[in-house]
Amino acid sequence: MKGPTVINPIIVAQVNKQIQHEQGNAHLYEGLALYFEALNLRGLAGWFYKQAGDERIHGAKLIKHLIERGAEVNLGALPEPRVKFENPLEAVQTALDLEIETTKRIYALYELARTEKDYPLEILLQWYIEEQVEEEDWATELRDETAQFQASPAHLYQLDHKWAKRIAAG
Repeated sequence: MKGPTVINPIIVAQVNKQIQHEQGNAHLYEGLALYFEALNLRGLAGWFYKQAGDERIHGAKLIKHLIERGAEVNLGALPEPRVKFENPLEAVQTALDLEIETTKRIYALYELARTEKDYPLEILLQWYIEEQVEEEDWATELRDETAQFQASPAHLYQLDHKWAKRIAAG
């Protein structure tokens, strides 16, 4: 532990829950990647592997925040990720639903930080709020495109190719 603990224990508990949520997101995104690998949609699989890495970074930022403030980090068990879906649309809808839930959780944590006057956490969470706008945007775009092209395997492969290019573009 570094320095004295100056964080309200309620906030520490909620940040630890968010860390677990972010790590769970990474785990689910790996499950989605495996689903798309099984369909030979490697562009979409690659996109979800990338997203899994991003979610690990999100969790790591929160871990670093707690450590730097002398608070205890508690990593919980992660649920087994889904790897089977009825179709690609259900899979990408799962990702969108997850991002919407994550946004709600970030907002609630931000409100708690604001109520408890935890300014360092409030400032950190502003980054997450901006990030969630981006996360919901890509997830909505992918869901809408998948809904549009799901009935046509040729179009689905074009969609897969498009998302593979997004990985390369950075």
